[in-house]
Amino acid sequence: MLGRFFGRRSGGNWRPPADELRFAKAAGFDSLQIMNRGEPLAEQLGIEPAELGELFAETGLEPVLELLVFPQEPGALVAALRANLPAVRQIGFTRVHIHPAGAPDWPIDLVSEYAATVPLAQEAGLLFAAEHNAPGHRLLVGIDEVERLVDAVPGLGLVWDINHTRADEVERFLALRERFTLVHVSDTPLPETNHHLPLGRGNVDFSVLRDVDVPLVLEIGGLPHSGGPGLDTDDALLNSLAALRDAAANGGV
Repeated sequence: MLGRFFGRRSGGNWRPPADELRFAKAAGFDSLQIMNRGEPLAEQLGIEPAELGELFAETGLEPVLELLVFPQEPGALVAALRANLPAVRQIGFTRVHIHPAGAPDWPIDLVSEYAATVPLAQEAGLLFAAEHNAPGHRLLVGIDEVERLVDAVPGLGLVWDINHTRADEVERFLALRERFTLVHVSDTPLPETNHHLPLGRGNVDFSVLRDVDVPLVLEIGGLPHSGGPGLDTDDALLNSLAALRDAAANGGV
């Protein structure tokens, strides 16, 4: 799978959506993830959702949506999903997850927020999940908090980000594999996390993914740790895809 944030007006790093989907298809990826930070998807991507849905259908690629939400007020997660549902239907997203970010002192109870959002996602026929954050962030950090959330909200899936995960928590995350809807994959120089490096540039053990039966999203580049936007080049993505396949076949990168 490919995770790259094409069509951003503010960054302008990558090709128009049609060209990006052609690259993903030709390279052997089977899905493409889009991150939305709050603006309407049509404005973010520079293409109408219905037209983008046709492009995904033509290529046979699965569209995946990540909603990055800063929940400063109660009801923010429901509002974010509801606002995107028309585009979700037109583009054809099935896998949608909300990645919460922000300050720990905001009056937000993530259990209540996700519990209120799951019925809306189920009504829309979505595989809906939460994504956790790396150590040093403020919301949904670490396996203890993740376990509490998924235990309290039975219909909620989990997007596991191996690059957000300390080595000593990997086994506990793997114990939740039945709740996974996606896994985000990139490298990091453990014990430091969240560097989003191409595979082989850090020391993550990707052999643990051999028994994970959900799509894997290569989510590399874009952060200051990883050199900023531009590290997720075509060559970096293709090399990481080859390394991931090698890890699946032989047990290591």
